[in-house]
Amino acid sequence: MALPDYFKRELGTAVIWGEAGASGVTHTLTFEALASGSARMGAVADLGAQFEDEYMVMLIIETGDAPTAGGTVDLYLACSDSTSRYPGGLTGSDGAWPGDGDKDQWAKQLGPPVVQLVATNDGNTVQIQNPVIWRPSGRYVIPLVDNNMDQAVRDETTDNDSRIILVPRRLLVQDSA
Repeated sequence: MALPDYFKRELGTAVIWGEAGASGVTHTLTFEALASGSARMGAVADLGAQFEDEYMVMLIIETGDAPTAGGTVDLYLACSDSTSRYPGGLTGSDGAWPGDGDKDQWAKQLGPPVVQLVATNDGNTVQIQNPVIWRPSGRYVIPLVDNNMDQAVRDETTDNDSRIILVPRRLLVQDSA
C-alpha cells in the first residue's frame, strides 16, 4: 500500500460577521458603538451538513476613543446542532446580549473565549488579533462579542471595519502519481 506523498491545507470560503451592508460581510453583527461592558450576539451561520474540522478565526476591532491598554474584546463562538436551541441565552439573531442583563452567569454556558483581542491605547484605529485555529462542535455557529476595552467600539455604520472572519481549512491528501 502506497502512502500519500504529502498533505496540503486548502482554505474555503470565509464567513464574515460585521455591519449589515458592509463590504464582504455575509452575516450581521452590529459592532457600531458597542459600549464597554456590553456584549452583542450575531446572526447564526450555517456551516453546512459537512462542515470542516477546523477553521481559522480572526477578530478585528475598529476603536473609537483610545481604549485602556490591556483591555479586551472577548469572542465566543457558540455551536448547536439545531436552529431551535442555542447555549448561553443566544437567539440566532443580531442583537444585544443577554436579554436579562445577567452577562456573567450566561457566559459560563459558553465556555472560554475562542479569541481575546488585547487592546492597545490607540484611538480610531483597526486592531487585529493573530488568527487562532478553532474546531466547531456543531453545524450552526453564533458569535458573541464582549467589549471590555473601557471604551466603545467605533461609532460608524457600514464603514466600520470591525469583523469576525471564520475561514474553513481543509486537509487534503496528495499523491503525485
